[in-house]
Formats: sequence, C-alpha cells, structure tokens
Amino acid sequence: MATKQEVADFINATDTNTIWTAQEAAYVQGKLDPFFAQCLIKLVGDVSWLVEVRDNTSRESTNKDGFS
Repeated sequence: MATKQEVADFINATDTNTIWTAQEAAYVQGKLDPFFAQCLIKLVGDVSWLVEVRDNTSRESTNKDGFS
C-alpha cells in the first residue's frame, strides 16, 4: 500500500500541463473550492496544485463555513 507521501510525490511529479488542456485546468481550478482542496490534501497529501487551490481563499465561492 502506498503512503500518503508517495501518492503526493507521484501526483506532484506528473506535469498537469501534459495531461490537461488549458480549458480542463481552468475548469478544475474553477470547480475546486479551498475547503474541498483541503479535504483532498488530507486524503492524498500536499499535492502542489491542491495547495494552490486551498490557498486561493479570496474566491467568492469559498465554502467559508467549513474552511479553517
């Protein structure tokens, strides 16, 4: 079984620019709110693009009730 760090390392080593189109990357960024990104980070580790979404707390659609 892979550790959370191994999963994060694997995902971080994947260049999302080669698997997602610019439209797909923008869609993911637009759909993930910081609270949901934080939940996913707890599951898979510190994945760089999830951390970027989590830290984007100025988004109007942020789920602020559960975000800490």
